[in-house]
Amino acid sequence: MADPHLADYAPAFGNLTAKQQKILESAITVFAEKGYANASTHEIAKRAGVAEGNIFARFGSKHGLLNAIIQPVAERIFPFAVSDLVDRELATPFQTRHEFCESLISNRLRILRDNAPLVKVFVTELLNQETVRQQLLHQFPDSYWAALDQTLDRLRENGELVAWSNRTVLKYLWSLVGGVAASFLYFNQPLDDETIATTVTAADKVLAPKPA
Repeated sequence: MADPHLADYAPAFGNLTAKQQKILESAITVFAEKGYANASTHEIAKRAGVAEGNIFARFGSKHGLLNAIIQPVAERIFPFAVSDLVDRELATPFQTRHEFCESLISNRLRILRDNAPLVKVFVTELLNQETVRQQLLHQFPDSYWAALDQTLDRLRENGELVAWSNRTVLKYLWSLVGGVAASFLYFNQPLDDETIATTVTAADKVLAPKPA
């Protein structure tokens, strides 16, 4: 996995000094590699090239350090990503099922690939913490569901989509993308352009209208 670069998300993480940013980047790497339970502030400090006391002075504890990663993702980065999906991608009048699958799946998997350590830390805590899951669910605005429904309804009316309910279509897509993501994050399976293209093709075929 590539090293995280928080400079890309600096506003979401607040006013951090260069040293504090390095601590967070090192924490993300160690948490992603070893898991929170097996990570130590000593190793994080060593990777960051700082004294361990710098971690406690700014973040209080290892758990405080984890929260300094999780909360900005849940409260700012993820909501922005959802908003961008609604306002930019789903605002596109997709003409074909393939265009829809290509946009939705390819973009999500490339974001995952480019931010793998950060995503892995967040997803792991999402699976382990009920409060994080509930917080995330509240970040999906009504406009998100409305935009997806409009897109899927239009594709179905144009003869581009299987006669499933929209929720069934979305469950299939989440399951497909989630499986590929989990294989990459937790089982070291490749997430190269070929894998992404194959995933798009699989979705395209399954969601095609069935012969009468």
